This record gives sequence, C-alpha cells and structure tokens, in this order.
Amino acid sequence: MHLFRIFALLIAVLVTTSARAEVLPVVEVCSVCRCLEDVEESTVAVECLGESLRHDQQRNNHRLDLRGIVWPVAKDRNGTLKVRAYFADLELHYLPKLPTSTSLIELHFENDSIKSLLTEPFDNFKNLEVLSITNNALASLDKDFFTAPNTLLKLDLSNNSLTAVTALERAHFQALESIDLSHNKLKAVSHQLVRALESVSLVRLEACDIYNWDSGDRPTRWQVLNLNRNKLTVVSATTFASLERLEALYLAYNEIQHIDPQAFEGLKLLERLDLSYNHVTNLEANLVLPEALTMVNVAGNGMERWPFDKISQNLRILEIQNNAITDLSTGQQVSVIILNASNNRLDTFAGDSFPEVTELDLSFNALTDVPRNLGKQLRTLVLDGNPMQKVFFETEVPLSLLSLNSMPELTDLDAFSFWKLVGAESEKEQDCVEIRISNCPKLRHIDAKAFEETSICKLDLSYNQLTSIPQTLVNWDDLHGGINLQGNPLNCDCTEQWLVDVILPKLYDQEDLQYLLDDLRCASPANRAGKRLVKYLNHRDAFCGGGGSNSGGPRMERLQMESGSRRPSAAIAVDSSDEIAQAGFLSRIICSVDDPDCLHAHEGHGLVALGVIVAVTLILAITMVVILVVRRLRPNPPVSSDGVWLMRSKY
Repeated sequence: MHLFRIFALLIAVLVTTSARAEVLPVVEVCSVCRCLEDVEESTVAVECLGESLRHDQQRNNHRLDLRGIVWPVAKDRNGTLKVRAYFADLELHYLPKLPTSTSLIELHFENDSIKSLLTEPFDNFKNLEVLSITNNALASLDKDFFTAPNTLLKLDLSNNSLTAVTALERAHFQALESIDLSHNKLKAVSHQLVRALESVSLVRLEACDIYNWDSGDRPTRWQVLNLNRNKLTVVSATTFASLERLEALYLAYNEIQHIDPQAFEGLKLLERLDLSYNHVTNLEANLVLPEALTMVNVAGNGMERWPFDKISQNLRILEIQNNAITDLSTGQQVSVIILNASNNRLDTFAGDSFPEVTELDLSFNALTDVPRNLGKQLRTLVLDGNPMQKVFFETEVPLSLLSLNSMPELTDLDAFSFWKLVGAESEKEQDCVEIRISNCPKLRHIDAKAFEETSICKLDLSYNQLTSIPQTLVNWDDLHGGINLQGNPLNCDCTEQWLVDVILPKLYDQEDLQYLLDDLRCASPANRAGKRLVKYLNHRDAFCGGGGSNSGGPRMERLQMESGSRRPSAAIAVDSSDEIAQAGFLSRIICSVDDPDCLHAHEGHGLVALGVIVAVTLILAITMVVILVVRRLRPNPPVSSDGVWLMRSKY
C-alpha cells in the first residue's frame, strides 16, 4: 500500500513537472531574420543582427529562441539547398544546441557574448563546413566538441579568452584545412593538440601568450604556422622538427634571443621565414637555412652586421630594416630582387653584392652621396631621410621611381644632377621616371637644368622651401601623372606668371589632379600672401599688371566653353575672402557654389549682358547724333574786330 502511494506520488510529480515544462516556440528563422536567396547558386544567407531583432521583439513582444528555429529547406524535394547563417550581437551568454539541418554549411557567431558551449553542440550538422565563434568570451573549451565524424573545413575561435582547448584534443577533424585560435590566452600548445590537428594546412596562433611549444615527433601536414606576438624565447633544434611540410613560419614580435643552428634544417619546403622584432642580435655563423627560402625578414633585431654566413640563391625578398648595420658587404652575390635596408647606419652601399635587385630601400641611413653600382635591373630607389647636401648620379640607373623625401640637409639641386637617370620602361611602355622630392626643410633652390636629359612623367616638389620654380625645369607637357608644387613659399611676382598660364590649367582640367591645387599658395608679396594660386586661373598677367589681383582683366578665352562641358570640382573653389573676376560672358560656374562671395555665372546670363551693352551703345550713339545736328542748326555769332585781327594774324 505504501509502495503504491509512493508510485502514485512520483507519477503526479512527473505530470506536474511536464505540465510546467517550457514549451519552445517554433518559428521560421526567415520570418524574424533577413534571408537572401540566390536561386542560381541554390543558397540562402540567413542574417540575424541583434539590434534589428531587439527592435522587432519590442514591437511584437516575442523573443527569438535559437532552440526552436526552423531552417530554410529546398522548395523541391529532390533539390539541394546550402544555408549560410550569421548571428551577431545577440547577447547569448551560452550557445544552446541548435535544431538539426542537413542544408547548413556555414555557421557564424560574432560579438554574441558567448561564455560557454553545451556538450556536442554541432554534431547534428553533418554537412557543416565553416564554423566561426569569434569575438566572444569563451574562457575554456572542455566539453565534447565534434567527437563524431564531420566535414568541417574551417574553424575560427579567435578573439576569445581561451586558456584551455582540451575539447579540441579529443575532436576528430578528418577534413579540417584551417584553424584560427589567435588572440586567446593559451600560453602553451601540447603535442596532443598538434596531433589532433595534424591534417590541417593553416594554423593561426598569434597573440596567445605562448611561451612553451611542444609539437612532438609525429609528422603533420601543416603548411603555414603563425606564432607572431607570443612569448617564445628560444628556438631549439626540435621546436619545429615535426613540421617538415611547413612552407611559411611567422615568429615576429616574440622574445627570441637564441636560435639553434639546426632549428630550420629539417624544414626542406620552407619558403617564408619571419624573425622580425625579436632580440636576435646575431645569428649563428653556421645557421642552416633551407634552400627553398624565397623570403626572409630579420627586421628590428638590433643586428650590427650582415647576419648570414650562407644564404640561398633562391632568396628573392630580404627585409633587414630597423637594425644597426653599418656594412652590407656579403662576401657573395645575393640574388634578391626586393631589398629593404632602411633605418640602419649605412654610409655606403655594396651594390655589387645585389646585382639583381629591382626595388631598393636605403632610406634613413647615413648616406651622404648617391650610391654607385646600383645595377641595371633597379626600378625603384628610395633614399629618403639621408643627410645628403647635394644629389648627383654618377652612373646610369634605369628607374621608374626615385624618392628623395625628408632629406634634412639637402639645400640645392644643381644642373645635371639627374643626367644619368634613365626612365625604365614600365607595363605601360613608358620610358620615364616618377621623382619625389618632398618635405626637405632646407631645399630652397633648383637649377633650371637640374633635370636635363631626364625624362619625367610625374614630379613631386611639395612642401620644400622653394620661392621660385624655373619654367624650363622640365617639359611640363610630359608630366601626365601629376605636378605637385604645394606647400612651398612661392613668390608670386611676374617671373612666376607661367605657373598661372601653364601649370594651373593642366591641374584644373583633370578632376583627378585637382587635389594638387588645395595648398598651392602664394607666400609673397604681402597683398597675395596666403592666397591660393587657383584664384588667378582666369586672370591674364595676374602677377605682371601692377600688382592688383584684377589687373589685365579676365581671360575670356578660357571661360567661353561649350555648354555641354563638365563643371569643375569644388576642389578648385576660390577662398571666400578672394576677389572674384567680373566677367560678362561666362557659360558655367567658375567657383564653389557654397562660396557667398563667388560670382555664379550661369548659362544664359551672357545673352542678357550682351543685350544691355548693345542697348546702352545705341542710346549713346543717338545722343551724340542729336547733339551734332543741334550745333549745326544754331546761327553763327557775329565776328568782333578782335576776331578779325586774330584771323589775319594767323595767315
């Protein structure tokens, strides 16, 4: 009897509990979220954004529960459908187990405040290829995670707070190609994790505070490993020994002080190696570098000499900038085509060591002269920031770009400074060079023959101390790429009138070059100080007519354009304080519509002005005729005796 009562009580409790159980609302996801369908590709993109959902919930008084959503399905029973779902800013805190869908191939959760996951939350998605749970608050991954066979290709768990990923060590990833665990707090990577991810090609672990690395001795298929911005201090002979298929290894911004000579010996396929911004002041003389290497970066390590005893002839890119190297004599010819040696202490350059270089950056070194023997393959030369007082090319150099910016001691550019500079043929079959000489605080003079024998297609002389630009400096018609003369203290006297007549029209007529007029201003004389040169665009002899801004009158021939011509950009707007040319026959607006002091002459006003002038002329002509007729009809006055005497005296 007592057992019967207990059994009845249990049944009553179960019935009451089930009656009170939460009934999940079933809702089609496309009814509350945005769905974009591509019929041709048979795909649907589901986009659920928290802000828009919260607005709808307040309006309709219902809340989206991911456990009760219904995924899109193919309209045709025999058809296939691929669903990509994006959930952002939902404030979930934990990720529930979602309803099953065989159509779901991508699932993204971003900025959803997820702190934890339920056990095996994704095992129901047999065709899932991409899973991203990024920018959330995951602290650990210890529950079962993809323990069943799956088709996942890409897994992104970046930008969380993960300190442990033991669930990944138990997962089965047969098809996974890339995993991103960057920007977490892992501190260490175990050989169990490496083994679980052995079939992966791309592994991202940057910014994880990793100081201990154990890859084990089991070979992997890893091709790219990114360990930038961690806390590794030593690279031993066994650190990466099992990663024999590695093609790219990134170790920048760690705390590496020592590298074993055999650290990279087993990486026969390694093509890219980045050791930049560590504390490797000197590499071991017997360091073995793989023959397959095409790129090496050792920038920012405080090195004082050439770091390599032997280097691969397959090397094409070498970045050695931001060190303290004084000499690049290599003892062998290096076949690099891109060399960045900027921010060192070089006072000479051993050009014979780099005969194939095409891009050379020697900026911010201690060079006082242009280096010789720069090679016949060179196309880009950057010498910014070197303490040169003069620039002179003694040997022939075929360049497409020359940069001499921010040179603190450069005062003059003498005649024939660039006479050995030969324009290199580019993809557009131009045999001209782009020259940049900008922000040189002492550059005050350029000889009219400085660029003699040099073919230039683009010239930048901006923000120097030039008060005058020689008109015969270059053939300005050849500079189709632009002419930048801004920021110089120009003396706008009669000798600079050619700037108004030649340079301004070239820049004004091309909308993509009108930005070069923004800071092109006069510094003197006083009545023109601070005024933009574009103000004088439509003035004949603006700087030669007695000093007035309107002397000589407007240049009518430039203003009379066809009615269908394009209107100028607001980039050439005249300053609001500038005086405006008072022209009578304008066919378009010649300055900014927003300028209240600007003359806005619209089409049709010219005919009105012409009619007014003709009418005034006719009135004046009629008045003169009336005056002459009245004078002829008036009787002659009598001649006095004095008048007779004067007439006789005249004859």
